[in-house]
Amino acid sequence: MLDGLRILVVDDDPVVRGLYVSVLQDAGAAVVSSGLATEAVDLIDLQAPDAVVTDLQMPERDGVWLLDELRTRLPGVPVIAVSGHLHDRGLVELRQLGFFDVLAKPIGLSLLTKTVARAAGR
Repeated sequence: MLDGLRILVVDDDPVVRGLYVSVLQDAGAAVVSSGLATEAVDLIDLQAPDAVVTDLQMPERDGVWLLDELRTRLPGVPVIAVSGHLHDRGLVELRQLGFFDVLAKPIGLSLLTKTVARAAGR
């Protein structure tokens, strides 16, 4: 389903990050990951992803900061937000900021794969 796609996963929880990476790799994607938004920016400078999956709340810089950085560096790359704290920011507000989609934790892993495929135009 995701064959040939390059996906960047950003989440400060190593267990969650590893799970997302595994699921997306099983679907055929080449996945790189980071626990920090600032490190993720360095990764996109090395190789542009086809889509990004990011947690919203992380130490140092959050997912909204990462979205802003991506819009500057790679304006066409879809960014999917994942959060366990959606009550802090409404879905409408997050979509208006430019996220392709917003998924609530815990998410179904098939939903993650389908959303990434949709974001990449598959």
